[in-house]
Amino acid sequence: MIGQKQLTAEDFIALAEQHSDRRFDFMDGEIVEVSPRKTHGRLQALIAHLLALYLEQHPQDAKVYIEVLHDLGGSLFIPDVSVNRDEASEQPYFTTPPLLAVEIRSDTQSREAQRRKARAYIEHSAALVWLVMPGEGVEVYRPGAAAQTLGAGDTLDGGAVLPGLSLPVQRLLAV
Repeated sequence: MIGQKQLTAEDFIALAEQHSDRRFDFMDGEIVEVSPRKTHGRLQALIAHLLALYLEQHPQDAKVYIEVLHDLGGSLFIPDVSVNRDEASEQPYFTTPPLLAVEIRSDTQSREAQRRKARAYIEHSAALVWLVMPGEGVEVYRPGAAAQTLGAGDTLDGGAVLPGLSLPVQRLLAV
């Protein structure tokens, strides 16, 4: 683990560029090296694909992104997948919260650290967060509501954020 406090978005990008053979996340004020496995990558691709299909069928001023840095008032986040409105900025990262942030738990990340991160997205004005626990289920976070745990027989929905989006959790667990 490489730790550094008070890191700026530009510092993080520079570090990642210096170590292009490694993958990092930013959690609890520290840079954490992560090692996603094949399941993580397949889930990330599937979720991004399904969200892109949804946006094609339900056009709105938003796009799907994979692993793009978000600097939200000095707190840095890199969701595995996000849906964001385009922002008029020359920055190579977002300075506005995602409509949807998706985090996929890797073996190298603790459950509680991922939950803290999901709650932090909400505290920084993300509208919806999905925390995908491979082989187990999905936790859904919304502003002003308790986290909701969904299992194989349940269906994820986009609520007011992505109206009409419906995704059987089983589809994610089968990866």
